[in-house]
Amino acid sequence: MRKKEKEHLKADPFVHFAEKSIAFFKNNRRRILAGAGIAVLVALILLAVLMYRNLSSSSENKTYARAFRIRTDDKLSPDQKISRLQAIKFKRGISAAGELFIAALHYEKGDLAKAEAVLAAMPTSRVAFLNDEKHALFAQVLAAGGKTKEAESVLNRMLTDKKTAMAREAVLLQLAKLQIKGRRNDEAAATLKRILSEHANTPGAMEAQSLLATLEGAGAPAR
Repeated sequence: MRKKEKEHLKADPFVHFAEKSIAFFKNNRRRILAGAGIAVLVALILLAVLMYRNLSSSSENKTYARAFRIRTDDKLSPDQKISRLQAIKFKRGISAAGELFIAALHYEKGDLAKAEAVLAAMPTSRVAFLNDEKHALFAQVLAAGGKTKEAESVLNRMLTDKKTAMAREAVLLQLAKLQIKGRRNDEAAATLKRILSEHANTPGAMEAQSLLATLEGAGAPAR
């Protein structure tokens, strides 16, 4: 039998392999089908997740576009804009910018308490830059309310946080303006020089150079 089997293998190895494969499938049919079913299920789940993400992203973009149109509509008053924006349900993606629009409108109206409340209630966004914008606006609101130290503390935390996505020269520029407003010109000059040293050839550096020239001109002795 062995001799005949060897001769059979030499004669047609493919047929022998096919026979063995069929036999293996028959003996392990349930396991194979179960494994295939699991693989298909996993593939379907992954496909559903990808589709959901795409749909969610599309929905976020549409919500953001709608909020942006309201924010930039010159025909609407600030109160009308706030009212319409508050009627929209924002999520934690790009559409979270709508919450910033509402806070900014309150800030522009001079209603600092409401602006601060909106920012405090705003959840952390999945978009890092929006979180930075939130902190930067929060610092502006605090400074406008006379809470300069708290505002500077927020900006300094942004500068030391490795996760900050906002350009650091923009944060430093905001800090320098607070220092200038508080008439701490030496500190402001040091901050502006830091921008020129660490972030040269940026739009922020150009503004820093202009502010520094103004400070140095104001500090120059009269002739």
